Amino acid sequence: ADNDSVERLYRQVVDEVAAIDRELVEQGYERPTLVAYRYVLCAFIDEAVLGTDWGAHSVWSQHSLLSRFHNETWGGEKVFAILARMEREPERYREMLEFIYLCLCLGFEGRYKVMDNGREEYEEVIRGLYEQLRDLRGDDDPQPLTGPLDNVVPARNRLRTGLPLWGIGGLFGAAMVGVYMLYSNALDERIRDVIRVLEQLPK
Repeated sequence: ADNDSVERLYRQVVDEVAAIDRELVEQGYERPTLVAYRYVLCAFIDEAVLGTDWGAHSVWSQHSLLSRFHNETWGGEKVFAILARMEREPERYREMLEFIYLCLCLGFEGRYKVMDNGREEYEEVIRGLYEQLRDLRGDDDPQPLTGPLDNVVPARNRLRTGLPLWGIGGLFGAAMVGVYMLYSNALDERIRDVIRVLEQLPK
């Protein structure tokens, strides 16, 4: 990926994250939830980009989304601190827990990426979160979650140096699907904007 393409992608993602944040504020969502969502989303996208050869040597390495929106450089610890905090009030934060589950299934590893036996602990976190979400959904939900690890990206296909530029667009799009599921009324028009941006990314 050339620098111009990466910079365009960076600017587009920054604009969309900021626009989504404004949209949710206007819709009256609880501020701590919005900040937590934005933090997790930024950490997820940063890890995907900075795990690639092109991302590690681009504007992204100097100005990550976390540094831009939260003045932090790495969210590998804090994302799981946010998860632990929200798991203490699962009914209140169910939508955020589902979004974090989506990010984990899409490949976000955070601190577990660099830990000994990190993969095992990571999968245990996913299992625990799955069980909690299944309990919250109850018997009335017509579309229960599948097995806790059924949709997790295999280790050999996770966010590594081979991820192409267009792959980041796909990950961002998948994350936006999660956002749409949580906040569909607020983000209907914004999601269409995101789709238009993703259609312009290099394939």
